[in-house]
Amino acid sequence: MTKRLSTIGRLLYGIAIGDALGNLSKRNTAAALKASNDLDDSDFDFVWTPTTGLTLAIVRAISLGYSRVNVMHNFAEWWRNGQFSMTNSLQTDRFETEIQSIINFELTRDLDSIGATEPAQNDENVLIRVMPIAFYETARIGSSFINDEKSMGSIHDIVSLTNDYPSAMMSAGMVSFLISQIIARESVHQSLENAIAITYEYYSRRSIFQPDLINFAPMNMPDLPDLQADQLVHDGSATHTLENACWVLFSTENLNDAIKLAVKTFSKQRQTILAFICAIYALSDRSSLDERWIEQIDKKAETNLILRIANRSNRFHVRTD
Repeated sequence: MTKRLSTIGRLLYGIAIGDALGNLSKRNTAAALKASNDLDDSDFDFVWTPTTGLTLAIVRAISLGYSRVNVMHNFAEWWRNGQFSMTNSLQTDRFETEIQSIINFELTRDLDSIGATEPAQNDENVLIRVMPIAFYETARIGSSFINDEKSMGSIHDIVSLTNDYPSAMMSAGMVSFLISQIIARESVHQSLENAIAITYEYYSRRSIFQPDLINFAPMNMPDLPDLQADQLVHDGSATHTLENACWVLFSTENLNDAIKLAVKTFSKQRQTILAFICAIYALSDRSSLDERWIEQIDKKAETNLILRIANRSNRFHVRTD
């Protein structure tokens, strides 16, 4: 029997599944997930990473009393106690920037000065963490939230808790508008085109972001889908990982092909890209998530608990066809 998920549930399961698939694909075993995406030959031991854990922490904060303080408290629970991890264990690999922000928060409680002010390695994780914020703002205001300075400021403020510089905020803003378009039932390709064009224009009119616009120029060009894999930059930055995720989505027509292309093409940022594309397809196509994937994520009781809290909060309720 297929599990019925709310819209926010599809987003969360998509993120967790893509993240876990990325983890599975990196294993140095004969049973690791290959580019063929033949799950029957995989060892199928699903474990998500802190990318999903920190995203669940944000969902819980929104559901129970949305504030940046509550977000940081939940982040601290993830770091110190292993909360929101799939194994209840501490997972800190590649998350030095987030951990330093948590330490700064505990020492100073100054939310405006705890994030890194210089572009950090592996800041691609903000692309996933911003998705529930975008969902919440879309449910609250609608897809026009990009015209609401307070709403966009909320998105930038959450990003600044860990990554307090324009390129991370701009990447998150572009993802946010993409999420709003998918929720509005636009096609994946049309949603991408809308998100890239509209957010590029939005940031071009704000002086603080203008110096970083050059980093987003390739995404704003019509030939992005025509780029070859070796023309893409694979450095784990939010800007380039967003560009690479858009390239995968533009280059494919369904989730299965997108997973195959991502596994074949990328290594360093594969997990983030898989989490990204699975989240997008989970929102746009209810039947895209393999039931076996859902069953694996369901083994972690906390996922269901956070989803129940999110649904009861009514802060993620959106009208869809």
